[in-house]
Amino acid sequence: MQKPKIFILSGPGGVGKTTLVKHLFRKKVIRDILLRSVTVTTREERPQERDGTDYFFVSKDEFLYLKKRKFFLENEKVLNNYYGTPKLYLKIARLKNKSLLLCIDVKGAMTLKNRYKTRVTSIFISVAKKQELYARMKKREEAKDIIEKRISLAKKELQFSKKYDYLVQNKNINTTAKKVKDIIVKHHK
Repeated sequence: MQKPKIFILSGPGGVGKTTLVKHLFRKKVIRDILLRSVTVTTREERPQERDGTDYFFVSKDEFLYLKKRKFFLENEKVLNNYYGTPKLYLKIARLKNKSLLLCIDVKGAMTLKNRYKTRVTSIFISVAKKQELYARMKKREEAKDIIEKRISLAKKELQFSKKYDYLVQNKNINTTAKKVKDIIVKHHK
């Protein structure tokens, strides 16, 4: 069994990463070659999310315990919440002879790009206009101060796009999903 390739999707909040991942996994070719990791987080669960499917929701103490035990492939603190990718997914991907898809923040992505170099293909998802991104964020059912922090973070994250292997603008989810699928298929083996 060879070491799995790692595909990273990153981009600011509100860009449509979760919707994109759901679209990708509707394709048989993607299900055949990719395993999707589920991130562990300390942030609050949103109404449309399911624990164990979208994220693993844990307390800060649980997260820090796991971090101390070196449970994570990568982990970061973003907007006062912790996020981490369990190492277990890399082992499962290897056993199933699949590549691994991670939907993670830009700092975690840079950590993995440096650690795994040739095994990582990074894809930054963006939108054509920053104003569109900010408008999407404002539609979320979150407190105004949280939205302002997300917008500030998005400005910083957009600066990382140049460090990614690919930049894909999410103008239309079907077109974006096709572009990302083609990138993954190209680099899978």
